[in-house]
Amino acid sequence: MDLTNLPAPVFTTIDGVTQGIAAACYLAIGTAAWLRARSDVRTRVFLAFSMANLIVFGIPTYWWLRGMTDPTKLPPAATAAVMAALGVGALLLFHFTQVFPRRRPWIKASGVQMQIAYCLAPLTIAGLVRFMPASVKGLTVPYILAVIIFGFPLLVLLGFVIPIAAIVSLLRSHQEIQKQGLHLKLPLGLILLSQIAGGTLAIVFAPLVAVIAPNSTTQSVLTVIICAVGLLTPLGYAAAVWKFNVLAVNPD
Repeated sequence: MDLTNLPAPVFTTIDGVTQGIAAACYLAIGTAAWLRARSDVRTRVFLAFSMANLIVFGIPTYWWLRGMTDPTKLPPAATAAVMAALGVGALLLFHFTQVFPRRRPWIKASGVQMQIAYCLAPLTIAGLVRFMPASVKGLTVPYILAVIIFGFPLLVLLGFVIPIAAIVSLLRSHQEIQKQGLHLKLPLGLILLSQIAGGTLAIVFAPLVAVIAPNSTTQSVLTVIICAVGLLTPLGYAAAVWKFNVLAVNPD
């Protein structure tokens, strides 16, 4: 296979439909839960997480509806917004796992660390995307230094450290809920399955299929599976709120 002559990526109808469904699902569940308990930290963080997902899924879908099928042709501002939302979304997911179903020890002693991260991460990502040169020839020394000093550490933090920390938080909460008298194994299990399986499919298998069978039926099927597994997170949260009444539990 000639890896230098692969077909250009295409944003297909399957991508548009699945991302539209995901955005709507997150927004509906996040908003409804927040309206149920507006002052609860768990509903506020999940609503913010839902808004981040709305940006990540909604912007590409919006431009697809306008006829754009090449995701690399998104306007620079749209690309920066999506990338920044991805970074903030990773932070919000970690934050959510630190307060759901109850606050964990780290978040209680974290001080202003999350607030600082929420400020610095999107600004750094948006700046690097905004000033990214159009080609390798346009690279400058200041930009390369910015990528090395800020971009690479942030990529490692948001792409690996934070997601793993979120999964560890969920695992520990899953192990501890019985001792706390909480009957939340099902919703926590669904969210865990969503993050572990969905992350593995999206990070490992999706890029592999994109190289081996780009723009194929296999890639479309994988897109649907990733969407379905990813939706277990908002559905698990919805089950915790409306079936298992998690909001009646003291978050502290």
